Amino acid sequence: MKEWEEQAKKEYDEALNRQLYPYRQWLKENEKLVGGDLKLMEHFALLYYEKGIPDYLPDKEFIVFHKEYGKVSGAALQKMYELFSKDPEISLIYGDEDVEWAKTERRNPWFKPDWSPDTYESMPYFGSLIAVRKSMLEERLDTFPDPYDLDSVLDILIKHTKPYHLDMIVYTGTTEIEDKEIKHIVPDFLDDKPVKVSVIIPSKDHPDMLGRCIIGLTSLTDYRDMEILVIDNGSTDENRKQYETLKDIYGFKYFYERMQFNFSRMCNIGALRASGEVLLFLNDDTEVLGRDWMRIMASVAMQPHVGAVGAKLYYPHESDEIPRLQHDGITNTILGPVHKMGGFRDTGSIYHGLNLCDRDVIAVTGACLAVEKKKFNAVGGFFEELIVAYNDVDLCFSLYEKGWYNVLRNDVRLIHHESVSRGTDESRERKQRRMLEWLELYKRHPLLYGRDPFYNKNLVQTRLDVDYNINCPCDYEQKGAVSALKSIPVPAESSGGPIQRRLGLDINPQYCIDSVEMYYDFEENGDYSRQWVIEGWMAPIKQPLWQYARKLLLISDGKEAYEADVFSKYRPDVKPVLSQQAGADMSGFVVRIKADDLADGEYRLGMCFISKKNSKPFVRYTDTFVKFEKDVYPLLRKEEVS
Repeated sequence: MKEWEEQAKKEYDEALNRQLYPYRQWLKENEKLVGGDLKLMEHFALLYYEKGIPDYLPDKEFIVFHKEYGKVSGAALQKMYELFSKDPEISLIYGDEDVEWAKTERRNPWFKPDWSPDTYESMPYFGSLIAVRKSMLEERLDTFPDPYDLDSVLDILIKHTKPYHLDMIVYTGTTEIEDKEIKHIVPDFLDDKPVKVSVIIPSKDHPDMLGRCIIGLTSLTDYRDMEILVIDNGSTDENRKQYETLKDIYGFKYFYERMQFNFSRMCNIGALRASGEVLLFLNDDTEVLGRDWMRIMASVAMQPHVGAVGAKLYYPHESDEIPRLQHDGITNTILGPVHKMGGFRDTGSIYHGLNLCDRDVIAVTGACLAVEKKKFNAVGGFFEELIVAYNDVDLCFSLYEKGWYNVLRNDVRLIHHESVSRGTDESRERKQRRMLEWLELYKRHPLLYGRDPFYNKNLVQTRLDVDYNINCPCDYEQKGAVSALKSIPVPAESSGGPIQRRLGLDINPQYCIDSVEMYYDFEENGDYSRQWVIEGWMAPIKQPLWQYARKLLLISDGKEAYEADVFSKYRPDVKPVLSQQAGADMSGFVVRIKADDLADGEYRLGMCFISKKNSKPFVRYTDTFVKFEKDVYPLLRKEEVS
């Protein structure tokens, strides 16, 4: 390789490795938080977790219980000492951890949520290291049934102090949590005080679907003290007759009123007419799996500390295949609410057992949501200006802000034929509506924008990622990242041919424009700006990608044009398509443009490849057109290119 190409290849490899191995990059950038020697030992006693509390407590201010065969972070001890010293209310600290592999590699970080009482009941998520004030232990020694059983000791301690989560890698171990350590505890509250459950089902023009749902409720559910209310906002006369027939057969209450679809209003109408102490909102496109699901949800919902209770939902599947997750709790990132693990096969342990344990979450889906009626009324029910989207999240946010914990039960499972009732959200109009409702959600809950106490800040925040990936932002994910944009003369397409090929100017590029989206970038003071975000991939076929700089072109009616810098993105899905292409791994691109910097209008997208050898450009128009208008979702269309 020549010098210019060696430098270009080096820069390419560095960019690829940053995106290929994000945890290595995170460790490098956060080395002060994960390393360090074990200083401050005059204040700490380090004891093995498995041996419990010794008969004679060491003469130290703080006790650190940790598992054997691992490494305690000295930087974490420093931070713990600062926290204990600064705040006398902090008496128990747990933190994040990872695993050492082959003595040279660290992997599988476990970034945990803030204090989550229901998660604690279901799994030992404090993990491999816990630090406590010795004085708190001494005050309660007489109450510990077995000081050598540290789990039973912790059960007592957390009744007297709120555990503090330290957002740091406090321990690097050699083992991870095992499935057998996860358990499902059903509160016995209903054993002493049975309650009625009101099942509220919004439904229109789906008698067959509703019938299947009702059959599961009446024949497969072992909870008898329930009533079923069906809220119909205007079925056809024929379908209304079928609903009436179902009502006569199964004995549910049927409320019919012609009105525009408004999920929130329909649910509130049902809640107003419900006589149960627990409200269970259920989509008509759900199917019950199991008999004890309602008892579990009602028991948990009646706990004084619990707000909403949600269930694990599956996409429809054949009985002999492993089901795919549709919903297993909602996460709140700066891009908004996300269904984590959506589309994953529900097999094995996903991110340290999150698909197995019962846990606290910021929100659950309204497709199957239980809540005590008095708590529902305390937050004003569903907010009716959120007609279609985010109304369930808004309800859960409101419950959380009142001090209640929302809980996802992984032992309650249903099938959900998602979006059958109202179609998908793919049209421009529906995307626009969803975006406006997204804005309304955070206007109502500004302190929760980009904040989720049950989703660690070290997990990915800047993309709609259904996995639990490390938050080591790529260049295009950095807050405030914007593509440089400049107005240029309308470029002519580069011609191809033998001479151009010999000169290295005919690169026969291939491309795909995946999406054009509108995003909002919020500031701490509540202000926000709009961005157009264009994603796809493009590559110069048969020539190494690293030999070229890439630009995205936006050409308006052949009269004006813009040139935008692109951020490179790792695209493992493209490699098989471009199997002979050197550099296909990083063929992805992201363009982020401030909406105010681009004039309204329709633009044809184009590509520009600039040789790093001689700065010669190669231009190729695409068949993709995008219409940009302020405050309106972008419209993408494709046209045959002659």
